[in-house]
Amino acid sequence: MSATLRLPAPLRAAVGGETTVPIEASDLGALPAAIAARYPDLAARVLRDGAFGSFITVFVNGEDARYLDPTTPLASAKVELLPAMSGG
Repeated sequence: MSATLRLPAPLRAAVGGETTVPIEASDLGALPAAIAARYPDLAARVLRDGAFGSFITVFVNGEDARYLDPTTPLASAKVELLPAMSGG
């Protein structure tokens, strides 16, 4: 079963303008590789050396992924990628 990847406006162009896209990843640890394989343009914007860049916050079903185990299953999960924003 796939998870749903939800993207904010700054990242949507990397997946053809879609707000949400499906992603096949068995668990949280497999998510970066799944993104790289299915959405290379998105991977170029959010991954560094095969892992999420420090400027990307990942949420799984509303929980900050930094506090979740990499083996957390993603079947039917809602995953959000949020880039750091700056302004002045």
